[in-house]
Amino acid sequence: MKIKRGTTRTVFLISRYAIKIPTTVDWPLFLSGLLANMQEATFSTMKSDKLCPVIFSFPGGFFNVMPRCQSVTPDEYAKHLVDLEAWPVPVENKVDSVGWFNGKIVALDYGN
Repeated sequence: MKIKRGTTRTVFLISRYAIKIPTTVDWPLFLSGLLANMQEATFSTMKSDKLCPVIFSFPGGFFNVMPRCQSVTPDEYAKHLVDLEAWPVPVENKVDSVGWFNGKIVALDYGN
């Protein structure tokens, strides 16, 4: 198991899955993490090939389960992600926001 921490959420990388929970650092960030999870679950229903799907979302944003994706290198990021603004949802312009899923680069973190 691997643990990644962002500003509003903590991600547990377990086997083939990424489980996102709100951070518990402080109350406003916890609430933002809940909202981010809910937004990702809503956006995931768009069925876009540019979004990593949410497999399961617990009501209220308490946790999301997504497939675990392969990391993108900075070179791959620069080569493949020319225009993030053309994506169907807002994606932060950074390497950690995307990854490889089924042979394509997809947004991993699109709950902003």
